[in-house]
Amino acid sequence: MLNQEIEEFCTRRMGLRERRLIGAGLMIVVVLALTQFAEAQNGQSEDQREGRYVFRAALGLQANTPDRTAFALGFSGEYYVTQGFSLGPLLQMGFTGDLFQLGLTYQAKYTFDLKEIPPLKPHIEAGVGFIYADLDRGRWGREHDFSFLFPLGIGAEYRLTNSISLDNTFLFNFTDLDVRDTHFFFTWLIGLRYRF
Repeated sequence: MLNQEIEEFCTRRMGLRERRLIGAGLMIVVVLALTQFAEAQNGQSEDQREGRYVFRAALGLQANTPDRTAFALGFSGEYYVTQGFSLGPLLQMGFTGDLFQLGLTYQAKYTFDLKEIPPLKPHIEAGVGFIYADLDRGRWGREHDFSFLFPLGIGAEYRLTNSISLDNTFLFNFTDLDVRDTHFFFTWLIGLRYRF
């Protein structure tokens, strides 16, 4: 009886010891990985954007469209006129089972540098352009319209490497579509930016 209790105690103890060793090993791996990541970030050259081109591809959602919430795709190109100011086109597309909408605008964007967190780059943007929406209403036919589009946006990018950043953007879109009298919709896009 006593031998059985000792064996169980030793088995539990060894299991606990093995778990602690595995946990300690994982902690060491995580600390080493974070150290390498921090050194790579510090080793990157100064972030010079002036005179460079950027391409972005993103996925997301559009809310308050003529057909509720839609799946969204976004593509943009930018040219940095100065270190913080860029210009370029933005293509927004929204899809549901019954809706297709496509907006094309020309955006002006300002990107801020944060000394405390160099890889993080918040931005604001505004643009002007046009939008087309086509809604299939089943037995009531189709509604479609072409109108102006004014997107205002805020967001941030996080630099992963010298060329690639993770981007998150919220766009407040003002329009005058006659398709179900849509005057405002919201787009949220998450994607990658590639700097040439």
